Amino acid sequence: MEAVGVNTRLDSGVALPSLGQLSSYHKRSSAGGERLKTCSLWTAKFTRRQVAPTQYKFAPLSNHRSVKIRAFSNDKDDWSSDDDNQWDPSYEIEVPSDQRPVNELAALKEATLYSWAQLSVVDFGIRLAGLWVFFFVLLGGPIAAASFEPTREPLKFFLAGGAGSLFAVSVLVLRMYLGWSYVGDRLLSAVVPYEETGWYDGQLYVKPPEILARDRLLGSYQVKPVMNRLKQTLVGAGALLASATVALVVLLPAQRDMDTVMYPPSRNGSEAIAAGSKPFSRKVDILNVPEEVMNDDDMAAAAAAAANGRPAYCTDRYYRALAGGQYCKWEDLRK
Repeated sequence: MEAVGVNTRLDSGVALPSLGQLSSYHKRSSAGGERLKTCSLWTAKFTRRQVAPTQYKFAPLSNHRSVKIRAFSNDKDDWSSDDDNQWDPSYEIEVPSDQRPVNELAALKEATLYSWAQLSVVDFGIRLAGLWVFFFVLLGGPIAAASFEPTREPLKFFLAGGAGSLFAVSVLVLRMYLGWSYVGDRLLSAVVPYEETGWYDGQLYVKPPEILARDRLLGSYQVKPVMNRLKQTLVGAGALLASATVALVVLLPAQRDMDTVMYPPSRNGSEAIAAGSKPFSRKVDILNVPEEVMNDDDMAAAAAAAANGRPAYCTDRYYRALAGGQYCKWEDLRK
């Protein structure tokens, strides 16, 4: 029996000459040279006849050798995990398939949200901008409109709604970063924890050198660039959030709102705050109204007339927030 175009090695350790990769091998019998079939891998036993150089000149000596013959086919369907260009699945057979770092990376690339991080910079930015618009329309805009009327205070409305929407987008980007960081750590680590059937039977898997080299290449050239991009995105989002917060603090009339909280109203509700009035510096002072104020019917009637049939707290932003805006009208929220 003769093997053509294959790589072989004897069990005794003697390497036969390598003829390279061929598309097929031929099995020929001693009687005729008929070609039988083509395959990718097979093991054959043959008998090598040796002639003794002594007086037994014509007496053949039998020496059995086992040879593993590996042939390669041009057909892609013939390639399997046992080929030289593939990884032997027995290296990771003890780890469940869904817990192998290389499979976790493949699943991460196919996930809807996590796969955005490996797109080009333009596509990634377009998707984040779409998320920002989505949160602005559904959450940030309506919440900001309750405090700032878009037609009267467009800049404050845009800053407040945009900051809230940007915060929601930042949370999603942080979630993407944590997912890629988890897979990257498992790829770069030489020891990987896994669970055979559940949390109660956790094991540690020490990667063979071949698997460790492959995983570290994947972690260095596929995961780390994505993590750097997500880090830069988070830093940029944090800078924008800080800028929007500073702008809102500068634009909001903070002193006027603090005056309505820290100073009590005048007795008749129309006088200006006296120069020497003592502010209510504690929350307990604000809630504990003096008895003369509570028993003054004239002041209560004046407050009711000024409130136009609504609770008096509707005209003040602070007390309206404490009361939850109950029984207030939309016009009060726009003031």
